[in-house]
Amino acid sequence: MLLSLKIHNIALISDCEIEFSNGLCVLSGETGAGKSVILDSINFLLGQKADKSMIMHGESECSASCVFDVSNCPSTLSALEDLGFEDETQVIIKRTFSDTGKGSIRLNGETVTLSMLRKVTSTLVDVHGQSDHFSLLKESAQLDLIDGLNPNDILPKKQEIAEIIAKIKAVRESLDKLGGSDTDRLKRLDYLSFAINEIENANIFEGEEELLIEKRKKLQNAEKIINAVSGANQVINGENGATDALSLAYRSLSGISHLSKEYESISQEVENCIFKLQEINDKLCDFLDEDFDFSEADETEKRIELISSLKAKYGGSYEKIIKTLNDFKDEYELLSTSTEKAEKLKKEEDELFIALYKKYDELSTIRKKSSAEFSQELVTRLRDLAMQNANFTVEFEKAESERKLSYNGIDTARFMFSANRGEPLKPLDKVISGGELSRLMLAIKSVNLGDLSPSTYIFDEIDAGISGVTALVVAKNFAKISKKKQIIAISHLPQIVSMSDSSLFISKSDDGSRTRTSVLPLKENEKVVEVMRLIGGDENSASAKATALEMIESANNFKKTLN
Repeated sequence: MLLSLKIHNIALISDCEIEFSNGLCVLSGETGAGKSVILDSINFLLGQKADKSMIMHGESECSASCVFDVSNCPSTLSALEDLGFEDETQVIIKRTFSDTGKGSIRLNGETVTLSMLRKVTSTLVDVHGQSDHFSLLKESAQLDLIDGLNPNDILPKKQEIAEIIAKIKAVRESLDKLGGSDTDRLKRLDYLSFAINEIENANIFEGEEELLIEKRKKLQNAEKIINAVSGANQVINGENGATDALSLAYRSLSGISHLSKEYESISQEVENCIFKLQEINDKLCDFLDEDFDFSEADETEKRIELISSLKAKYGGSYEKIIKTLNDFKDEYELLSTSTEKAEKLKKEEDELFIALYKKYDELSTIRKKSSAEFSQELVTRLRDLAMQNANFTVEFEKAESERKLSYNGIDTARFMFSANRGEPLKPLDKVISGGELSRLMLAIKSVNLGDLSPSTYIFDEIDAGISGVTALVVAKNFAKISKKKQIIAISHLPQIVSMSDSSLFISKSDDGSRTRTSVLPLKENEKVVEVMRLIGGDENSASAKATALEMIESANNFKKTLN
């Protein structure tokens, strides 16, 4: 159960500390006073996503902390042990959040992640507001609720289903590697045969594309190349060209080379230049002798296009194309001899689907049994909530697909409801009113109170839309549930405040510069004043006070009759 809550700089609350007791704790106050801030703070500690808007205006950071007694919460203790917390009797949570978007979460002094926090808090508190009523109208939520009635049988069965589905997927992956169905496998073999022949017939070799591109450049620039080479040849080896000039220079220098080593060295360098020019000229002559066969231009272009096409289909390089070729050959060999293997895998898949649908049926049987017991008990609870003629049942339908893979089984659940005698059962979302939906939610919670359910229930104005006798019936059911579970209820009904074991009054004040929210625990005489306010009586009215006292006394007498 929740023992205490501290709030700092959240919305309109600068600092607040609330002590909670067991039983029924009711939070009341004027509309807009800030009751929702208390719930928002609790949800923040339970792991709800943080938002900068929750930080008090003018502040850079907010925080909240709470303490739970978990000594009698086996599911919480188990969750704590899974996270490495042992021998704990309390859960202490502190969470901070700043305007930079950063925050911290500490669980019993240790830093934890949001997912770790939620794993623990999901076993601690069950929060229900008006929006949760409407989730009951969704068929997916209805099936989840039925499954939650009997988790000890449902979860193992879903695990068995998950294991079979994993095996089916593995078989299908193996079949895919073998080409899938016979038709798919033949199509794949045709493709592989085509691809292998296309690559091999192309007869490409490493570096061919580069050679072809170079050849294309030469053919495209043949005239320019010939003119450049001819010109260079003429400059180097023509009459009065560079070779003649260097030869003349060499003859002049050789006449004095014997006079010093310096003259001899420079003479030798000039001679070396002549030899180098001769080498260059020999290469230029080779270039001049090169035959530019323009008839090869089209063939070169086609060859380049062929290699580009192969790269686009089978890999971006020669190495990748060859690897693809080898892979295709291996796959072709495998598929060519895979008929027997494929038949064996298909038989295995068929057997797995038979086993899977057997588990689907077993899951359906569990659900139908749970839902029948649940429906019977729920009708009884609804009668306690002044819905004497209400009727309720759960209809199931199965998906028609014969090979459906679903971890949640193939059932669709639909809640069927009738509020009045003689009226046929119809889908819940078609016939139920807001007030009836609130009572239905309360009835569901009073049915599902197993040892594994959270020890604290929080109800956020689920009494909206009801009044009078119905409000008293709801208050009595709150009292009954609070004998087994701690209930924290935000309410505006005097009947529920009268039934409370402890009361908190939420108020808002304005000091001239800003508005703040405060939380005040109500003493018994203050509780009387609050009930008077809620019934619309003047605080000085003797009749209103008498009515409030009578309501509280009647509530106390009722609680004494509860075990």
